[in-house]
Amino acid sequence: MAGFTAGAHRLRAGLATLLTGSALLLPYQAGAQIASLPERMFETPERAVILTVSQDIFYDSNVSRGSDASAALRGIKNEDVRAAPTAALNMVLPRGGALITVQGSAGYDAYARNHSLNRERLSIRTESQVPVAFCAVAPELAYSRRQIDLIDLGAPDGVIDAAARNVQTVKEALGGVTCGPQFGLRPSGHIGYVNTRTDTRGARQQEVRETRYGSALNYVHPSVGIIALFARRRDVIYDRQRQFFPGRLSSVSITNAGLRVDRRLGTRLQLVASLSYADLASAVNPPGAKNFDGLNWDVSATLCLGGRLLLTTETDRAITISPGFSAETVRQTNYAGSLSYALTPLVQVTASVSRADRVFRLAPRSAFGITKDRLDTAAIRLAYTKRQVTFSLRGSYQRRDSDNDLFDYKGAQALLSIGYAFER
Repeated sequence: MAGFTAGAHRLRAGLATLLTGSALLLPYQAGAQIASLPERMFETPERAVILTVSQDIFYDSNVSRGSDASAALRGIKNEDVRAAPTAALNMVLPRGGALITVQGSAGYDAYARNHSLNRERLSIRTESQVPVAFCAVAPELAYSRRQIDLIDLGAPDGVIDAAARNVQTVKEALGGVTCGPQFGLRPSGHIGYVNTRTDTRGARQQEVRETRYGSALNYVHPSVGIIALFARRRDVIYDRQRQFFPGRLSSVSITNAGLRVDRRLGTRLQLVASLSYADLASAVNPPGAKNFDGLNWDVSATLCLGGRLLLTTETDRAITISPGFSAETVRQTNYAGSLSYALTPLVQVTASVSRADRVFRLAPRSAFGITKDRLDTAAIRLAYTKRQVTFSLRGSYQRRDSDNDLFDYKGAQALLSIGYAFER
């Protein structure tokens, strides 16, 4: 759909002072380029088939994502090393006016000490754009299966197996249609269904079914980008949460309406921004329940300087569902920034910082629950790429503060990765 599909944003971010200071001390390397330049709109993608095989070795000083008491209750040894082999396939297949993309990966997490967390990682997503008369139809299917990160995993009523492991399976079926000329006014609409299931009996309060739908009126122009007035809604049903909120209907609806601007035109400065008003409709509004109605936003900007320096910033606020803790909804606000610098044509360094603030609505007050938290992260990454081979080193530091001391922690992580890409 023409610039309308709302994607979930993972935090990326940058230690600008450190990188800027380093840049002033380095001699200029002719031909050095940022590995990932800003993307352009309105370009027909070229055919590509890329198979990447990688091996990651990950050290984590705090696997439990909580205090030492939390690790003991979960039956987890906090310090561990994880090996994660992965095979990933990315295909872009244009044919005439149609386009098919496929992204898939299969991997396995193997822990040296916490064998109970050993788990497969599977994901596949296929998207299409098919011209039909004066419209473009865009179906999308996705499937994923993974262990939920322990930072997002509580335990209802102290069920310890749910506090240590919970494999989540998500199935998605989405579709959109956009009509009108290539440039000018283009109305669009979308509808989708998402089903989330878990395999741990004690954590099934987070099994949900979602229906998503919405529409937009887009203005598309090659020198402007895309400007869209949009409205969208998510209807969420918790299949098994009634037992945690006796007598309450376990359902909620989230409606957003606002304006979105997408200016990824290949210039040095690119911007994607949306501002909307969110309305939360819940079957239950007891005294003291947090009111999440209000402004939501999503703003990301990319600035490329001299072909060697890339600065990205992002901030967003959204109402969403909790992936692991027993709560009706979550209001999450993110702030992130990153700075990438090409030291040589083959070596790139990236520094990042991020902050995430979350407030949980109708979260039960229990030993294994929280009602708000904050996560701060700082990281630096060094990558060497030559032809199809990439070596990278990454170090990061995390700190979490919440209203439950059991989940507060400070931890350091280190990642060594090697990957090989086969291209056709």
